[in-house]
Amino acid sequence: MSQPTTTESTVEYETTTFTLKTDNLGPNKATLLHARTTKNDNQFYKAVLYIHGYSDYFFHDHVCIQFLAHGYDFFALDLRKCGRSIISPEQDQYRHYCNDLHEYDEEITLSIEHIIKEAKTKIKKLILLGHSAGGLITSLYTSSGFKCQDIDAVILNSPYLAQLETSLSESVLQSLVMNFGLSADIDDHWYGRSIHVSNKGEWNFDLNKKPIDKIRAHGATFYAARSAQEELMRKGSCIKCPVLFMCSNRSIKPDRTWRDEYEQTDLILNVTAMRRAASTIAQQITIYEIENAKHDIFLSQSSVREKAFNLMFQWLKHLEDDWMISMQT
Repeated sequence: MSQPTTTESTVEYETTTFTLKTDNLGPNKATLLHARTTKNDNQFYKAVLYIHGYSDYFFHDHVCIQFLAHGYDFFALDLRKCGRSIISPEQDQYRHYCNDLHEYDEEITLSIEHIIKEAKTKIKKLILLGHSAGGLITSLYTSSGFKCQDIDAVILNSPYLAQLETSLSESVLQSLVMNFGLSADIDDHWYGRSIHVSNKGEWNFDLNKKPIDKIRAHGATFYAARSAQEELMRKGSCIKCPVLFMCSNRSIKPDRTWRDEYEQTDLILNVTAMRRAASTIAQQITIYEIENAKHDIFLSQSSVREKAFNLMFQWLKHLEDDWMISMQT
């Protein structure tokens, strides 16, 4: 097993809180974290905006540190009803609840406007990095969001672009919660326990913000996600900027008994279906399968995530070279 990795922040973040429109459950807010690089680019203001997955929040200091070292200011958005943006115990019962994934356009737009101000007089280059459900939200916004023209590239870390692979009983439960707009606690099937230090993993994240045993599933959110997937497929090649897609090289539907191979595979999404869907959403897409990666590539074992970092920054370096060439022509 890997050595435990603390998630007590080693990075100094500035925090901005956005007050959002109320919805049928009441008031909302979103929380934007910002860490500044000391390796400033003379030509560009380079920034990355990280968007987390379902029932999740940002705790990935090690990802932030990598981007800072490569000259990027790093921003991370805790979406409404998630992580740092949960405003009451009552709202905690509706973690990641929404009726339409376009609802998240509000806080993403506010974040991008904030980043544009940070760029000041420099030429801004903005990367959106989305994981799992955050990858779906990122893809949807980049295809049609109010500030989509200000996005220069997208990185997708195991994005939720295709429907979940479920057992018969899970399919029945999913249909019930979707058709009747219900909420239900579902088993996390080892994934959370495979990454948290209290069980099989190395990451010491806050279990109040990211539970690992049971996850609250909302029929409205499942329906909204399916609608977003269908919208992207219907539009076809709707993302105009370059896209890097990364996922594990395999997925497994876990059973009740722990197996060591669960540490080296995607336990949440079907990578074949995900990869197939990804190939249809962008005009320029690079696909990397990362051997032995977990669902969150950057929470994989050390050697695996280092390979992913190397591939990602090689891809970004080619992109930066293209930006320089464009300036000179």
